[in-house]
Amino acid sequence: MVSLLVDSLLYLGIMLILAKLAEEAFSRLNLVRFIGPIIVGVLLGPGVLNLVKINIIISFITSLGIVFLLFLAGAEELGEKLKVESKDYFSFLIELSLPILVISVLLLYFRIFSLLLVIPLAMTSAGPLTRLLIDLGISKQKIGLALFYQSVLNEIVAVVLFAIFSKFQLLDIISILLVVLFIFLGGGKIAKLLELIEGYVKVREIEFATIVSVIFIIGYVAEVFSFNSAITALFLGFLLRDYLKDRPYLIERLRAFTYGFFEPLFFVSIGLYFVKISPTLLLLSLITFLVTIGSKFFAGLISAKIQEIDPVINGLGTSMKGGVDVSLLISALTSNLITPYQYSFSSLAIAFSSLVLPILFRMKFGKPKIQENKINLQQPVLNIIKNQTIVNCYQTLREAIGIINERGYRAIVVVDENFRPLGYVSVSQLLEIDPSEYEILKVCGIYKNEVKILEKKSKVIDVLRVFRETEEPVVVIVDDDGRLLSVVYERELLRYLTPIQ
Repeated sequence: MVSLLVDSLLYLGIMLILAKLAEEAFSRLNLVRFIGPIIVGVLLGPGVLNLVKINIIISFITSLGIVFLLFLAGAEELGEKLKVESKDYFSFLIELSLPILVISVLLLYFRIFSLLLVIPLAMTSAGPLTRLLIDLGISKQKIGLALFYQSVLNEIVAVVLFAIFSKFQLLDIISILLVVLFIFLGGGKIAKLLELIEGYVKVREIEFATIVSVIFIIGYVAEVFSFNSAITALFLGFLLRDYLKDRPYLIERLRAFTYGFFEPLFFVSIGLYFVKISPTLLLLSLITFLVTIGSKFFAGLISAKIQEIDPVINGLGTSMKGGVDVSLLISALTSNLITPYQYSFSSLAIAFSSLVLPILFRMKFGKPKIQENKINLQQPVLNIIKNQTIVNCYQTLREAIGIINERGYRAIVVVDENFRPLGYVSVSQLLEIDPSEYEILKVCGIYKNEVKILEKKSKVIDVLRVFRETEEPVVVIVDDDGRLLSVVYERELLRYLTPIQ
């Protein structure tokens, strides 16, 4: 056991650094980033070099990766309040049922049929599509919203179907439906419980620890009742989206926790489960890729008439792959519901799709709006952020709350008539005040926290150090006369430093 643990430390270290380097390489090539770690896994694992072997420790850690990735997918990718219309239901039914039919015929022909392969191959992944729409700046346009709604419905229904067919016995199906019902009915209660714990327990990082505990405990309950813990995390994230939206600092920590550690290891592990790469496997993967994308694209062309949008864009957008679908495949494999060979060719087909489709989609809209230069931690923070979102002494608490809610901040900086910072008012302070006083009290009529003031030459690394050491939500940059030049909110700076995945 000691040797297994020592070997796992080495394997995990190698997997993590190579995964991030591969992500960087694919990002510079303007390709989908997570394909890089998958290729690393294929090369390191039995597929090619056979240098790293999956063991119980690596398997456990990467299975946690699936859980946290799907939780964030539920909170962020599915987390918008859906304004679904009847045309979206008709569209996604076409876009899911037609590929299921065509892919089933293909797999039956090759005598490797399994619904647990068909569903992940046929479904649309909302995550990669959402990132692409944001990247191209069309996520809020009519065409972007139409694609998003169709894809989210497609993904949710496919996940439920996968869960049902993975436990295709009446008692298990009843258990699954009961778990889904419990999650959706209890979502609000879970949020209230989390808020209650926050109010009474003041231990450091209690919010983060509590949300992680809830993910684990609900996952355990789901597994006991024959439901998949990772899929449960997806639904749980969706139901806690409002709770997390009100706590941006918490979602940032979850992102760092997931994308900095679990995500790269998870995508490397996808490659580690591959069987030996052979010409036959590659050919079958290519055929599956062409049939899958062909059927999905054709279904998108048909449903575009219902949506009244560009048929080519709808066909490409609703064919996006590479997120929850791969998570479902690896869950099926680790549960011994599909064979390693089935897993390998289908995962490879999804990887091909994830590479090709975004390129075709971008050809329609041009180059994505990416950050020209990577942020250097040694450059002045004023070169990056020039934000003067503040309140003055004459504004009411209601006005301050309006600005905080609009921007999603945890605090707001207060300045005097000469634009010199006086301090900041936090959300937690405002929550302790009787709401009936919001219209009456002025901002300077309540206690203000001391705000950390930095000179105009301060670098990004200096601001990050302040946030880490003081846990303050905001710092201000002033000129030589002490007048405010910029307000740096922790969440805003983290967004600049964290590129879109």
